[in-house]
Amino acid sequence: MKKMSLIALVLVVLMLFAACASAPAASSEPAASSEPSQSAEVPSEVPSAAAAESAAAGTSDNPNAADFEYVEADYVKDGVFDINSYYNPLGVECNVTVREDGGVARVKDEMTTEVPKAKEKFKVGFSVYYTVDEVGAMMLDTMKQEAEKAGVELLVNDANYDQNLQNQAIEQWIQQGVDGVILAPCDFTGVKASLDALEKANIPVVTLNPPLAGNVDSVVMIDCVEEGQMAAQALIDALKAEGKEIKGKIVYQSLPFVHPNAATRTLGFKESFADYPDVEFIELTGESPEDHYTAFEGALLANPDMIGAWGLYSSATIGMNNAKKAANSDVLLTSIDNDKAILAGIKEGTILGSASYSSITGAKACMMQMINILNGVEDIPAAIFYENKFVDASNVDEMFDHYYPESTVTLEEYMSGKTE
Repeated sequence: MKKMSLIALVLVVLMLFAACASAPAASSEPAASSEPSQSAEVPSEVPSAAAAESAAAGTSDNPNAADFEYVEADYVKDGVFDINSYYNPLGVECNVTVREDGGVARVKDEMTTEVPKAKEKFKVGFSVYYTVDEVGAMMLDTMKQEAEKAGVELLVNDANYDQNLQNQAIEQWIQQGVDGVILAPCDFTGVKASLDALEKANIPVVTLNPPLAGNVDSVVMIDCVEEGQMAAQALIDALKAEGKEIKGKIVYQSLPFVHPNAATRTLGFKESFADYPDVEFIELTGESPEDHYTAFEGALLANPDMIGAWGLYSSATIGMNNAKKAANSDVLLTSIDNDKAILAGIKEGTILGSASYSSITGAKACMMQMINILNGVEDIPAAIFYENKFVDASNVDEMFDHYYPESTVTLEEYMSGKTE
């Protein structure tokens, strides 16, 4: 009996050994990515890398994960966006900690998932830097619409480029015990006091455009280096098409205060002319279209040899284009932003084209991030980059409809003076 038992035991062991030998071996090496890893020195090449490990394994519980194209880069460490190693090599001084650790992702304008429903009646404050331009106004409108659809009570502050007003609103929201705050900073370093207060109150924060001081849970932003490169390439291509030598003065207009978007757009723009050492850049600043009109009017008179011009953001482009038309100038003008007046300038041929982004997508991404945080979702991207597109004469009508989907007038009707 013992002998039979011993034989049976041996047979069992042999069968188990054979089963193990025939099973496929698990590789200890990670799957090779088909995309190159990115360097912190080239943030404009953030697009597309392998998906984050959890998403690749299909284990993410984020309801919006299907729309995330995860980024591999030196400034993403263990899923955390090391925002300082992103900005500091670009010459933008930054001292910020991003608390979420779900990686860095890109999203396209045509997202396939909706902003999630709130599990409770959360109260969220949204402070926008400014709503005079169409970018800020659309951010606010979209935030209101998405909050209503998601079942969130939204408190609103239009800071009108006054950090003191933004600070006061946030202080009041802390006292009211809001569940979260979304903000588009006015002063990117001056906002630190508010961020510190929110952190002390344990209130989560998502920012639309990242701060340069203070800590946040997640940031939603655009690849501004890429925008500068797009605007520059349009000017380079136009100069070549006209048979002009890329040599001489280029006037560009920016903001009179530190803004990370302005600094990184400028970097992308200037670096695009690295092969043209005889280009001289002249910077002018202002805030309103009227400021930029006056500055560019003087620049046209002072620099009759100007070979090109660039509006770094909407107010700059609008003011410059108006001054250009008033002077009957044929200087080549390139742009960033997609206000209706800029798209009209592209349509009529006074603006070459513009690197553009959807205010709707940015606002949606912020509300999506905040609700997922409050709902207790684990896989929250530390940063989300939303999409840049270039608009020129070949696609301007289509892109007008894309960026203004609720408009009751076409671009041509807008240009003829027809109102909504």
